[in-house]
Amino acid sequence: MTVYFAEWNADYEKYMVNVLKSEYDVVLLNQLMKHFRDINFFLARKNFPRKWFIKLHQFMKLRTLKADDILLCSGFAISGFIDLVKNLQCHKVLVLRDTVEVLNNSMKNKKKWLCQHEDYINKIIPFFDKIYSFDFDDCRKYNFTYLNQFLPFTFPEMKKLRAESNRFCNTIKTCFFIGEYLENRVEVINKIAPILQQNGYQTDFNLINYTSTQMTYPFGQSDYFKSGEKISYFDNIDKVKDCDIILEVGKIGQSGVTLRAIEAILFNKKLITTNKSIKEYDFYSSDQIFVLDGENYQNIESFLKSRFSSVTLDTLYQYSPNAMLDSIICDVL
Repeated sequence: MTVYFAEWNADYEKYMVNVLKSEYDVVLLNQLMKHFRDINFFLARKNFPRKWFIKLHQFMKLRTLKADDILLCSGFAISGFIDLVKNLQCHKVLVLRDTVEVLNNSMKNKKKWLCQHEDYINKIIPFFDKIYSFDFDDCRKYNFTYLNQFLPFTFPEMKKLRAESNRFCNTIKTCFFIGEYLENRVEVINKIAPILQQNGYQTDFNLINYTSTQMTYPFGQSDYFKSGEKISYFDNIDKVKDCDIILEVGKIGQSGVTLRAIEAILFNKKLITTNKSIKEYDFYSSDQIFVLDGENYQNIESFLKSRFSSVTLDTLYQYSPNAMLDSIICDVL
């Protein structure tokens, strides 16, 4: 049995799959949409027959799949090639790392892979044997199977990174944030930055406007954040290693834990987050994680002075790609 990762194209996802090859029978398929997506959409819009076009691409790109193999698709990319895989005879698994609301908006208004009258749930979900999500609310609403968020680092790598973090000590105390320019993020940053600075922390807050090539500030600007540029995942990890505190301000409506939170527990960093559901996770500790509720900013100072114990390696394993892959293989087989 082979696990095929279909269009996992982020730099950290490709890194993860390549490292997993040393422990599992996995293959990265990152050419499925090439010459398929745009032509397929064109034929669909013109009401031209697509049957033989799809069969040709299935033969060219997916003929090695066997009935007992697993095709592992990511929730974001799948809209671009669902017609290519929906009738395949294998174990088809979908992993959602965004909420359904975010996916619907992205596929309709940004990627244009869904028409305005289409819905992600109806268009994509029926063709998969198993659907996993990191979001508690979506799991309850759509009857998905909950799956822990996972870092791109395998468990052996995580053990090495944890050991290195225990030997590293910053000379300048810093709090780091990078993310899309959103109104709720501007509000939190403007409130929390003065508190951190008054307690001796430098702030490295970066807001990125993905919708404009020229940075604009519809929600205002301040000296507490700067116009950031998108950086690679591994440049982000270097920033995480160099800071003492990670700030996480999630998108409104998101309940699942993010990579930022797992990075904090891996690298022994404090985390300040707006995600109230993080208290439900096994790694949560009030000494390491401060949950903003809009009314408790005055308590941040005492949190900055608190000491915390490292999350155990056994707990960290549950947020590794090893645990993810083992869970999926066990469920499918």
